[in-house]
Amino acid sequence: MRLIETEADVAEGAAWLGAQHPAMARALDVAGPLPLRRRPDGFAALLNAIIGQQVSTASANAIWMRLEQGGLIAPAPVIAAGEDGLRAAGLSRQKIAYALALAEAGVDYEA
Repeated sequence: MRLIETEADVAEGAAWLGAQHPAMARALDVAGPLPLRRRPDGFAALLNAIIGQQVSTASANAIWMRLEQGGLIAPAPVIAAGEDGLRAAGLSRQKIAYALALAEAGVDYEA
């Protein structure tokens, strides 16, 4: 597995795709260089991705702000809040299930 860590890595991948697919080469000519978009990893980043699925950006941001304000962006507080606390923060039944499963999965680690 190769990690994409720099703008040069993105450019190399885009060039390869452009060489393989003429439509991609045309798109790259129109769009120009692709940006490197990196986000933090760990529990909060995954929870934020779950919150953002299938809702508007404004809704996701509002829910995320409520989670942050309630201290619900780490596993232990999410578990402690339970279904009722997460529902009060604006999560749907399905997102509550995902958030609790994520909190119990132990994805955060020390490097």
